Amino acid sequence: MLKHFLILLICMAAARLTLALSWPVQNLPELKAALKKAQPGDTIVLANGEWKNTPLVLETSGAAGKPLVVKAATPGGVRLTGNSFLRFGGAHIEVSGLHFTNGYAKKGAVVEFRVNDEKLAKYCRLTQTTIDDFSKPDRSDNDSWIIFWGKNNRMDHCSIGDKFNGGATLIVNLNDERSQDNRHSIDSNHFMGRSPLGSNGGETIRVGVSRYCLTESRTRIKDNLFARCSGEVEIVSIKSSKNEITGNVFFECEGGLVLRHGNENTVAGNTFIGNGKPFTGGVRVINAGHLIYDNLFLDLAGERFHAAFSVLNGVPNSPLNRYAPVTDVKIHHNTFSGCKEIMFGAGKDPERTQAPERVAFTDNFIQTTHEVVYEDANRDGGILFRNNSFMGEQVRNTLNGFQPKKPVFSTVVYAGKKLTLPVVKNGASMQRRSWMDEKHAGVSWRVPTVKNVRKPVVHFVRAAESLNLPAIVAKATDGDIIELEAGKYAIESPLLVNKTLTLRVKTPGEKAVLVNVNAKALPAFILLDNGVDLTVAGIIFNASEANFGAVSAGISTGDRPMNRPYKLKLDECGFTGFNEWGAAAVRGWKSTYADSVTIQNCLFYNNAGGSIDFSAEKEDKGIYNIAYLAVRNCVFQNMQSTVINVYRGGNDESTTGPEVQIDHCTFLNVDNRMQGCVVKLHGVQQAQVTNSIFTQSGSGGRTIWFEEMAWDKLKVDHCGFFRSGKLSAFFGRLNTTKSYYVEPMFRNASAADFRLKNAAELSSAGGEPIGAALYWNEKPVF
Repeated sequence: MLKHFLILLICMAAARLTLALSWPVQNLPELKAALKKAQPGDTIVLANGEWKNTPLVLETSGAAGKPLVVKAATPGGVRLTGNSFLRFGGAHIEVSGLHFTNGYAKKGAVVEFRVNDEKLAKYCRLTQTTIDDFSKPDRSDNDSWIIFWGKNNRMDHCSIGDKFNGGATLIVNLNDERSQDNRHSIDSNHFMGRSPLGSNGGETIRVGVSRYCLTESRTRIKDNLFARCSGEVEIVSIKSSKNEITGNVFFECEGGLVLRHGNENTVAGNTFIGNGKPFTGGVRVINAGHLIYDNLFLDLAGERFHAAFSVLNGVPNSPLNRYAPVTDVKIHHNTFSGCKEIMFGAGKDPERTQAPERVAFTDNFIQTTHEVVYEDANRDGGILFRNNSFMGEQVRNTLNGFQPKKPVFSTVVYAGKKLTLPVVKNGASMQRRSWMDEKHAGVSWRVPTVKNVRKPVVHFVRAAESLNLPAIVAKATDGDIIELEAGKYAIESPLLVNKTLTLRVKTPGEKAVLVNVNAKALPAFILLDNGVDLTVAGIIFNASEANFGAVSAGISTGDRPMNRPYKLKLDECGFTGFNEWGAAAVRGWKSTYADSVTIQNCLFYNNAGGSIDFSAEKEDKGIYNIAYLAVRNCVFQNMQSTVINVYRGGNDESTTGPEVQIDHCTFLNVDNRMQGCVVKLHGVQQAQVTNSIFTQSGSGGRTIWFEEMAWDKLKVDHCGFFRSGKLSAFFGRLNTTKSYYVEPMFRNASAADFRLKNAAELSSAGGEPIGAALYWNEKPVF
């Protein structure tokens, strides 16, 4: 009997070794219990539903060929919200089917391939998982969503959404010997976009850091789709050695793949599609020994560090964190079609003086519509050109190492658009190219997109109901319109806008006037919340109603940080009475970011404070809080401070903004203090001030003050300067063809009629008068 019982136990044990079990769990305590019991090859099944504030800490292991699997009952059915995160703390663990959303990890990454410094992961896998809507609320509070540690870990078929706060989305860390020569795989994922961050630190993937850049990582980034990833210039930043980046598609990304630090990396079989979008780029090369071949670059419109292809100049005796010289790089069998710039010796300046050496550019094909096929800032023979071909009717010069070639063309449909591909023997291969798209990259299950088809509701508000206006704004639904009758509106508390909204006067040409009737000061008439889109038309903001508190701003972000960009559009608005120093008509506070602010047909009148102020980021780290500012047909009259102030400090080169356009504006009696300034654009990378009038403005200092880098694009053209201050630029490289020094004669400035009497003397390149043709038909009711 005992013998039979022992045989039974042995048989049961043997069966357990071969039979994988499934452990269904409903909550975190059940999961912890299952982890203690589960064996290699078993599967722990998480119940569908919301798992809020859930730490998934997997301190267990499977075995080679028998991973311990933790998965959702239905792919995507487990929603991890709030302060939830995942930690791999063993070997041969596979996690599948999770959806991180509606929250953020308060400490550490969302997913880390370690539990702590002692417990690193190896041979672990994250698959069929989505992370979206999981950004920290403060855009300046840096973190990462995925951090690789250990060795031989894999992330595949995951979908990663837009990350709005600072920090690379995915990091491969080498800060530990146990995480070096790691051979991780990041493959078949869909990176579903990243909005411009407005500072450094917006990479989608970063492998290593400068301190360990000479250390081998051997990470494989393969067959991923990077769609509109535009956090900063470095979409994928390689800062280590011997990595392989192959078969990926970069679609309309404002940046590129950057071999920033480290040696002997391979870039092969990738496809870069720009569709002519601004700042779309390809590959940037730094350091030594890289192999770059069989890549396809299509219609990339970026220049300089955003170029389709750039090989940088280096810093002599460079420290690890700067720019090591480019040497011994092989670039072959790549195709460039319709790209704006290919640059060798990019970044050449007083620091980066060491030209590339022993760089072989061979068997490549370039199709161009420009007069030059490529730019070489050094022309010293450091680049060897051999057996290349080109096609371009505008090319005039003879190129050594290039022969004219008319290719065969083929077509492919990608993202609903037909792409024409040149096919030549000494270019990229088209037959075995990976065209990763949304059907093949990322999760096989999809989060359904719910479109709001609701028609906007128009809410009509009478002046007699003005005290109810904050409540009406609060109750309005996304996309609604609030219309005001002409008249005066008593405001006791700010209008908090946290949705897409239009606020306008009902009858075009008339005006509604907002005044503060609270004895206490207000931070603003309108406060913008995170990620809003607000349009305001026909509203006057009067901050100096008698016997009531002051108002610090007409329209402003709140003083709380944001993580999502917002948009603001103003038309036919007026701002007056902002007489406290430090006040502003329109303002963006620190740690907020405007995608765009458009101000047109507006009057700024009798203010001691500023008008348009986006200068809150003062750390000189390349951070700024507006991407695009357009001011058109506006008048600034009797102002005591700088009226347009945009600030981006430092010499960081990772971003594209800010961009400022000022056109057909009039500045009359603005900031005539000693060392005063009318318009201050510090670090603005693209600026155009055109067809505008400065009269009796900045006479004690400057009309326009640029503090630019050498590569910034500045234009001041067809502007009038009468009894006004000087135009100041650090490098003095202003694209200017004509300036006027004639006194402008306005029809009736006191009645807000700023049309010119002497328009024939002050005309733009197109023949129309310069300055603002602002005329409100009657004196504005301030």
